[in-house]
Amino acid sequence: MKRTNLRALFDPESIAIIGASPDDQKIGGRPLSYLQKYRYEGKIYPINPKYKEINDLKCFPDIKSVPEEIDLAIIAVPKSIVLETFKKCADRKVRSVVIFSAGFAEVDEEGKRLQEEISLIAEQNNVSVLGPNCLGMFNVKKSVYGTFSTIIEDEKPLLSNIGFVSQSGAFGSHVFTLARQHKIGFSYFVATGNECDVDVADCIQFLAEDPGTDVIACYIEGTKDGDKLIEALKLARKNKKPVIALKVGKTDVGMKAALSHTGSLVGSDDVFDTVFKQNGVYRAETIEEFLDVTYAASKLPFPKGNRTAVFTVSGGVGIMLADQLSANGLTLPETPEPVKEKLRDILPIAAVQNPIDTTAQISYMPTLLEDFMESVLSSGEYDSAVVFLGFAGLKLDSLNDRIETLVKMKDRFKDIPQIAVTINSETSRQIFSDAGLYVSDDPSRAVTVSKALLYFAGQQEEENEEVYLPNKDIFGLSTVLTEYGSKKILKQYGIPITEEKLARTAEEAVQYANEIGYPIVLKGMSPQILHKTEKGLVILNVKDNEEVREKFGILKTIIQQTNGAEFEGVLIQEMLKNDSVEMVVGSKKDPIFGQIVLVGLGGIYIEVLKDVSMRKAPVSVREAEKMIHELRASPILHSYRGKQPYDVEELSKLISQFSHFIVSQEEKLLEVDLNPVMVFTKGQGIKVADGLMTLEKQVIHS
Repeated sequence: MKRTNLRALFDPESIAIIGASPDDQKIGGRPLSYLQKYRYEGKIYPINPKYKEINDLKCFPDIKSVPEEIDLAIIAVPKSIVLETFKKCADRKVRSVVIFSAGFAEVDEEGKRLQEEISLIAEQNNVSVLGPNCLGMFNVKKSVYGTFSTIIEDEKPLLSNIGFVSQSGAFGSHVFTLARQHKIGFSYFVATGNECDVDVADCIQFLAEDPGTDVIACYIEGTKDGDKLIEALKLARKNKKPVIALKVGKTDVGMKAALSHTGSLVGSDDVFDTVFKQNGVYRAETIEEFLDVTYAASKLPFPKGNRTAVFTVSGGVGIMLADQLSANGLTLPETPEPVKEKLRDILPIAAVQNPIDTTAQISYMPTLLEDFMESVLSSGEYDSAVVFLGFAGLKLDSLNDRIETLVKMKDRFKDIPQIAVTINSETSRQIFSDAGLYVSDDPSRAVTVSKALLYFAGQQEEENEEVYLPNKDIFGLSTVLTEYGSKKILKQYGIPITEEKLARTAEEAVQYANEIGYPIVLKGMSPQILHKTEKGLVILNVKDNEEVREKFGILKTIIQQTNGAEFEGVLIQEMLKNDSVEMVVGSKKDPIFGQIVLVGLGGIYIEVLKDVSMRKAPVSVREAEKMIHELRASPILHSYRGKQPYDVEELSKLISQFSHFIVSQEEKLLEVDLNPVMVFTKGQGIKVADGLMTLEKQVIHS
């Protein structure tokens, strides 16, 4: 459910500090000190029965004695009195609360019980609660500092258009400190702690709607509510605010550590990866990448395409950049011939083929870089630029010339992101920052940033498609579905299946075989035997009536001789003879995000090659086609060596329709496996040759 009361938490007009102290080295003293030191303009109410006055402010004995309305209360008291204190805040109609105190769900069962009681009271009284066990938050523009962290002790945080939310206070402090060293500021900093109420998704939603935030950075260990997180990410994408995530908990060890740290469900890392990609989130692997990409997204436009121009003072670095850019999906188009001639006129010894080597003459010809960049970028053949300047950042006597050129080029080519690369000192980094320029210390990091900007440029909102789904009970009293039962259901949802009928006698089998037409396939059906091939219950290429009678008897005997197996019948199925590729389309129910649809190469290959593309269901036909193209094996489906292409269009429609089906039966379906799906040549369509559904639990009818 969308939060509507977060403004009181993140942009309060009045703040009460419960457990306030005149000692700015104490947890209750730091937020008071910061609010005064950095000139918070709202009202501050210190609360502590030991004092009449703190730091020239009237001090109140308890929250109920404050006469005015309170947007935010900061609770900085021992764990033993947190619940009692919070109840008083709720009774007092305080709109939001930050709880610094630790010792709750992260510690033991008693702490978990106390935390659950806080959650319940918060919900009943519509109070937004950040924490417990949290470092707090700050809003730089309004000088709201609801934190006890020492990271802002010496200087006020820098203001920028980046909102940062972290499920770990220590991680957040580390990133904040690194960011400040690189002259990167924030609009908001939030550490969510145990997330008894306000969680990372709520914070993303708030930042997605905040006019002062253009980029959202988040450190995530897990989430208790997958749907809420997805809605927040969708809102950020809709509002064109790129999200950069550092998600930990990839390995079993990491997942256990994350669970014990935040109490959030961690879930499958592959599914998190899928959800991020599906919603336009860039996933960083390291803190360095996290900061680089976040800062670049806040400073640079996104490119119109993947064509990159490289300017370099080193031929060797130019070659390295060319290799790495190409490996990351960017191209280095050849310099147009008229431009080459211009460049040779300017500097005959220059290497004018992209990557363009300005040579060391850049140090002796003040306008050389400007003339080269102007000539190349004005050609209209390039979407982005990387400018390698060696150690220019360490030569302050000549740096201003480079800065002046780069500023001119930035202003002249506003739609072309330009990444300067040079070794920096603290002074030169400040000069670049003051000039509004993005600078990287390392060419390879510049490549990563280029890749990320291209990723954001390619993000589009997923279109909504209306899909017809029958609204009726489709499972009946079933608890386990055979292939026959599964495919009967799929057929109702417009999914093309093989022509088939279930025979309960040998004579029925012969009749159905003649109606379908030889050759045919026979499959023994039993709810207790779901893996038919292993039991010898699949017979291919049956060619006449006598063989049907004989094989029917064999299949029935196998089932009857299997302990506990019930004979449902023998499936008489058309034999698919046309040229085709076997694919698998399936689903699994993730405990956090619900139904996940997947596609891969069929048969045994999906298990051997692990070549699978996944999405959170449902997906559009266009998104389904993207899933197919992501597969390493996808070239098999396309035309090659004179072979006709296969029907990717119909396969995409199947994936989309299937994804809507599994969502419509979210509560009942645990897993569905359509394997194989036969994809015929283009224009010939597809057919599901086998399918199996596993139900979550018995469907009970009144």
